[in-house]
Amino acid sequence: MKAAEAQTQVSDYWTRRAPAFDGVASHVAQAGLWRDVLATAFEAEGTKDVVDLGTGTGACALIAASLGHRVRGCDGSEGMLAAARQAAETSGLDVAFEHALIEEASFAPGSADIVTLRNVLWTLPDPMAALRKAHLTLRSGGLILVSDGLWSVAAQYRSTYSDGLAASLPRHDGLTEDDARAMLAEAGFGTARSWQHLFPASPYPGDVPMFVLTARKG
Repeated sequence: MKAAEAQTQVSDYWTRRAPAFDGVASHVAQAGLWRDVLATAFEAEGTKDVVDLGTGTGACALIAASLGHRVRGCDGSEGMLAAARQAAETSGLDVAFEHALIEEASFAPGSADIVTLRNVLWTLPDPMAALRKAHLTLRSGGLILVSDGLWSVAAQYRSTYSDGLAASLPRHDGLTEDDARAMLAEAGFGTARSWQHLFPASPYPGDVPMFVLTARKG
C-alpha cells in the first residue's frame, strides 16, 4: 500500500473512532497524572510556543494550554479535530487547530519552543518524516516530547486496522524506549531523557510498556 493511501485510511479510521475515543482514553482517565508529567518534562519557565503534531483529540495540546503556553496543533483526522476543538471550547482553552497531515502542516520553521508527539509515531507510514518536521519546527535549543508504547503487548486495546493497512505502518506493533531514542538521534536530536518513571504504573490497560522522552534540538 502506498504511503498516501495508508495515510488517508488512517485518518478515516480515527475520524470514525473519534466520537467515542475520549471515553476510554488514558489522558482522560488519568488526566491529572498526564498533566503533572508533561508539566515536569517540559522544563519550561514562562510561556512557550508549543506545537502538538498528530494532536488527535488534543491531549497534549490541551494540557499545554492549561499550563499557560501558546499552543497550535494539527491532525489529519477531521473527526478527531472536531473533538479537540469541542474539548478546548468546553475547557475555555485557546488552541489553534489545523486540519493537516503532519508533514503538510503550515507551522513555520523555527516557530516552536516545544513540539509534542503522543501516541503518533506507531500509526504513521513514515514516522521519521514526523520527527524531521518536529526538528524543523523547533527553534535552536527547543524541546521535543515523544510518548508512545509497545502496543503489541496488549493488542486488545489497540487499533483494528485492516491487515493491509497495518502491514504498511512500520511501527504498527509499537515502539520501545530504545527504538524511540534511536529515531530521535537519527532525526538530529541530542541525548534523550526519560520521564515515564513519574507514573506509578503504566497508564494504559494491559500494563503496556510505555515511555515519555524529551530531547533538544542543537
